[in-house]
Amino acid sequence: MKEILRYPLVLLFALFILGCTAMDLTQTNREFSEMENRYLQQKPKFTVKTLLNNTYTQKYEEYINDQFFNRDSWITIKSMAESAIGKIENNGIVYGADHYMFEKYRTLDEKRFSDNIRYVKEFAEKYPDRHISLMIVPSSYMVLSEKLPTGLGNLDQYARMEELFAGAAAPNLTAVDPTALLTAHKEDSIYYKTDHHWTCYGAYLGYLSYLESVEGKTPVEYESLPKHQVADFYGTYYSKAKLFNTVPDVIEWFDPAVEQVTIDGEEVDGLHDLQKFEERDKYGAFLRGNNGLTVIKSSAGPGDGSRILVIKDSYGNSFVPYLLYNYDEVQVVDLRAMAGKMSDLLAENDYDDILLLYSFMNFASDQNIPKLRY
Repeated sequence: MKEILRYPLVLLFALFILGCTAMDLTQTNREFSEMENRYLQQKPKFTVKTLLNNTYTQKYEEYINDQFFNRDSWITIKSMAESAIGKIENNGIVYGADHYMFEKYRTLDEKRFSDNIRYVKEFAEKYPDRHISLMIVPSSYMVLSEKLPTGLGNLDQYARMEELFAGAAAPNLTAVDPTALLTAHKEDSIYYKTDHHWTCYGAYLGYLSYLESVEGKTPVEYESLPKHQVADFYGTYYSKAKLFNTVPDVIEWFDPAVEQVTIDGEEVDGLHDLQKFEERDKYGAFLRGNNGLTVIKSSAGPGDGSRILVIKDSYGNSFVPYLLYNYDEVQVVDLRAMAGKMSDLLAENDYDDILLLYSFMNFASDQNIPKLRY
């Protein structure tokens, strides 16, 4: 005992480890981390098969890490320590000026990218009598480049977007590039600081760009929309970086009048899931998340029976509400969740317009775009 007392730091460290172990053994496992906005690994079931193929060991290690006592506090302490030594990035997220966060994105899957371009072109050629628009939205690091730290070296999305539009070209397909309008308004809040999405105002600029590709559509004025605000939005970039002194975003949203909303055939109450605005994943409120087929009958439309199909990623969730002022019915497909065939949907519906709306990064990596062929 006297020998141990000679080294108090060793004793304190041993007591600390024992204390954390005891707390780990007695605490209740958490299912979801609000701080990280993800589900945590639960204790894996042991079998001889999972032990031999090493999946049990891997999952158990993840379980120990995810369920570590007071994990959120340790994450904050780590972030504070890294900030103190001048570190400007964590987990693929870099810290820019004015509290903006950006994703490191230096390469893409060239085969996936070229295949997805080809699938869009084939889709347009398969339906030559349909008017199709393709909108690709650049990431915030492209439009807000002056806020980036020096020497980031991210992929030049503008050059690849030119390649994308050229490769997908078809007589009935119109390329929509919102870059010019976004750049003209880059001093406004057009991208979230802690999230990879554009804001509702950024989506509005995309909406203006889209309407230039169709005839006879007058945009609703942004100032005329009755808007609401939701504070304390910590987005996907924060969930990855977990910067301790992050300044949260404010979500501005509006709720256009709708006659009916159905999701995969089931009627729901309202366009947005307002409960989500009270939770961590606040962006998930828009359009009630990413669903297979959402059909919206508008009460604010022109009354001419017009109908549009929007095939989109999550960037479309805050974009679609604007279309309810220009179409009487908006059908929204997220290929990641769609169960049916695209050919069946187009055979059953006569659309005035079809819009494919993707962020560049999602388009380049999405493994579901091949569903356009079926």
